[in-house]
Amino acid sequence: MVSAQRLMMIKEMIERNTFVSVKEIMETFDVSRSSAMRDLIELENQGIVIRERGGAVLKTRAATMTSTLEVATRQKENINADKKRIICRQASRIIHEGDCIYIDGGTTVLFLIEKVANMNVTIITPNTLFLEKLPSTFPGTIYLIGGEFGLKRDMVYGPLAIQMLKQFNFDIAFLTTNSINFELGEVSVFDFQIGEVKKEVLKRCKQARLLVDSTKIGQQALCTWARIDEFQNIFMDTCPIEERVENVIVCE
Repeated sequence: MVSAQRLMMIKEMIERNTFVSVKEIMETFDVSRSSAMRDLIELENQGIVIRERGGAVLKTRAATMTSTLEVATRQKENINADKKRIICRQASRIIHEGDCIYIDGGTTVLFLIEKVANMNVTIITPNTLFLEKLPSTFPGTIYLIGGEFGLKRDMVYGPLAIQMLKQFNFDIAFLTTNSINFELGEVSVFDFQIGEVKKEVLKRCKQARLLVDSTKIGQQALCTWARIDEFQNIFMDTCPIEERVENVIVCE
């Protein structure tokens, strides 16, 4: 395959997933690491991408993400659905009957339903879309966090939500985020109020699991709410760095 054609296909990969790793390019096009790096350098010179450690992110997505750029939750439900399902299947293996679990907002966690639908567990969540999709035959207990409701986000947040969360203790928390940046070692979200909810959950769980699909890699949102090393495990469909971070699990 000539280089120009490969560059065009790499550009399409990045536009589709917002991030592409050097490893993905090597495996997809059967090229050496040096060839993959040269391709990314050329795309950066063309102003299409910004290189990150281990790969590249689409330049138009590299700016700080704020709520003005936020897409409604329901519009993101089918984006990377297969990858989100794989992430949830692996992350949910430690759920046992009787567990008290926190389910965060967002769409990635929707695939946890496949695991918990028939389990006698206690679920605490601000995520109304998750509850909408949970079957009526669910045998466990549900606590819906109260507070300000974001119709666009299908979740609850704000001071009242935080006050309610302070009454709970969780065995496992399944958390999501708008962005993860390995260079800075941070995870961040569009909105400070949502970030404060996530911070409170981190304080109250025995085990924190972060679920991240590849669309969140290499970006930086407005509000940093945690460090990467605060999670027992981070479940991803790809890892953008060569030297694997100890708590990152790549789901295949």
